[in-house]
Amino acid sequence: MVHRGLLRRLRHAFLRMVWRPRLGDVFAKPGGSYRRRFHRHSLAPHGAAWVLLPDQKCRVLNLSYGGLQIAWPEQTPLQKTAGTSTIQLQIMGFQYPLRVNMLSSERGVAGFAFARLSPMDEQFLSSFLYYMDAGITLKSLAKHSVDPSYKGPGWLSYGGGQGAIEVHLHLDIQGRVDEAHVFYLNGLRQDFALFSSQGILVACTPKRELSTPDKRDILIHVVCILIGLRQIGKTDRLDALIEAAILRLQRAQRLDAAS
Repeated sequence: MVHRGLLRRLRHAFLRMVWRPRLGDVFAKPGGSYRRRFHRHSLAPHGAAWVLLPDQKCRVLNLSYGGLQIAWPEQTPLQKTAGTSTIQLQIMGFQYPLRVNMLSSERGVAGFAFARLSPMDEQFLSSFLYYMDAGITLKSLAKHSVDPSYKGPGWLSYGGGQGAIEVHLHLDIQGRVDEAHVFYLNGLRQDFALFSSQGILVACTPKRELSTPDKRDILIHVVCILIGLRQIGKTDRLDALIEAAILRLQRAQRLDAAS
């Protein structure tokens, strides 16, 4: 008899392949901003992404498959330019050149549209935006549908993709998140990150030894899921988790650079 757990993983792997959206697709449409072809994911509060220019490092305010907006110092004039130019997008430790057309520049914000994206460009953006898109589609899970560990009154649970992603948040008496468990399906493997007062644990099931790049990728995907989930209710409840994970990624990047 085939083990039930293996059947469940096979079913989830199939569902993940079917459920994975096309670039830019958004399933849940709770607000007017979702009428755009590509949803703009807000990155401003966390410093998750930057644009590196020859003489400036500019915070990315939002990012989509269509383009991005950056914060620009109001005291520094930015002339709108015609034609296509290249920017360096730095996101969670990865840097990548993208061709852009400048759309607007006003009140300290500059907007850019991506020029025609190559398959490599799409692959780079998808490694982040796919998980943000997934996070923004998550729905509240009823107590009867979650693991007994999360049935207590302090837990809030969210899920999507026929069980491919689950996020469980524990609130303290002041309504702050003091523990979070984020799971997502990765082929026949379930990757997860556990946030607590002890730090961040990154692992997978079935249990195996993960390489440093594997752990980094899992944490990046979890951060992206949380960034997407954060936008559903426009709440800052998840900010501490996101910022702690980004800080850990930055530290790891500095250690890699020094070695």
